[in-house]
Amino acid sequence: MLRKLLLGRLAGNRPDPIETAFGVLERDVMRVLWEQSDLAVRDVQTRLSRGVAYTTVMTTLDRLFKKGVLTRRQTGRAFLYSAALTRAQLEAQIAGGVLSGLLQGRDGATAPLLSNFVESVSEQDGGAELLRELEDLVKQKRRQLAKDQKR
Repeated sequence: MLRKLLLGRLAGNRPDPIETAFGVLERDVMRVLWEQSDLAVRDVQTRLSRGVAYTTVMTTLDRLFKKGVLTRRQTGRAFLYSAALTRAQLEAQIAGGVLSGLLQGRDGATAPLLSNFVESVSEQDGGAELLRELEDLVKQKRRQLAKDQKR
């Protein structure tokens, strides 16, 4: 629940945080490859809901591969593409990237950011439960960091 709230906040309260990270065609291609894997360019092209040129689909697949969200394997002269991440994993990666960017190089500005986040969490329906969940996550992470330092 906290993860869903965070993703919504980071995406400007949009229901789909992937909208902020990818273009329309990239999102459509990802949807196709989440439904079925090991597809060639032509297979992806025919599954898209709108007519898109073969070369455009090929370029989009290559771009998504270079971003690390698709895998590909060569079979003969063609590549077969698959999603490298589930939708949930991709959403978590996007949220993590946004947070990392906000927290880096802020010269003491992390306190207002964290305070604003806690305030946003508390204002949601079930805010008390979300705050408990956040507190549990912080405690769990502290234990893990302490354990890692002892190694």
